[in-house]
Amino acid sequence: MLAFCFLLLAAPPDTLPYDMNNPSFIINLVSDELREISGLSPTDTAGIYLAIADEKGEIFFIDGNGGGTILRKVLFRDKGDFESVEMVGKCLYAAKSNGDIYEIGCWDQPSPKVTVYKTPLHKADDVEGLCYDARRFALLVACKQNPDSAGLRRIFAFDLKRKQLSDEPVYTIDPDEVNRLVPVTNEDKHIRISPSGVAVHPITGDVYVISTALKRLVVLDYQTGKIRYAVRLHKKLLPQPEGIAFDAQGNLLLSSEGKKGEGLVLKFDYKPPK
Repeated sequence: MLAFCFLLLAAPPDTLPYDMNNPSFIINLVSDELREISGLSPTDTAGIYLAIADEKGEIFFIDGNGGGTILRKVLFRDKGDFESVEMVGKCLYAAKSNGDIYEIGCWDQPSPKVTVYKTPLHKADDVEGLCYDARRFALLVACKQNPDSAGLRRIFAFDLKRKQLSDEPVYTIDPDEVNRLVPVTNEDKHIRISPSGVAVHPITGDVYVISTALKRLVVLDYQTGKIRYAVRLHKKLLPQPEGIAFDAQGNLLLSSEGKKGEGLVLKFDYKPPK
């Protein structure tokens, strides 16, 4: 199991600890199977990441140090709108857009053991983000919802001991507050954010949320849920950001679907405040 030690900062630094315009490397995923890459997750092996693509329950182990080579495939469902994936200990988890959580055990065997947990969420909630929250021993489940709708964007916690979703969201994001921090321009196709990925920073504990709509990265304080940062993502670098993950050193990885080409994984080096 991945174990993290959170050092929660008393006050936010002046700037986001990443240069979002200058990735340290870019992986072009040449496989057509990953052209519509959605979820992204670290594994217990440094440099190896999990990925999942739309419309099929298949998890890919990709080599982050070897140009994105697919090292292993784990097929757990022939069909389904799966948007996110996460490794916790010896189990893999995937979330379907309707809120169903799939637990995949014995994934290194010819026939993985698959258990499906129903949640109160529905297709209209459009679950797209999933990540491991070690402090809660839970999965954070981010709802995409309608990018043009008003209302709070919600993140729930799926308790891994009880296998139940929290009755109320553990975090909410006011999209209008994000717009006050990063104003909408005439070039934007939507008017509000719509979470497509979520991850917990392994060092600060902050909760990072990406949105394909408006191309935003929003960072929440782990304890209070207040917005610490909100920044615009470079649309030429990340045409459709869908997945987010961190390595153990705090470096940020974002995946993007290929609009007219290959899927992408970009790494941004962690630059902690001095």
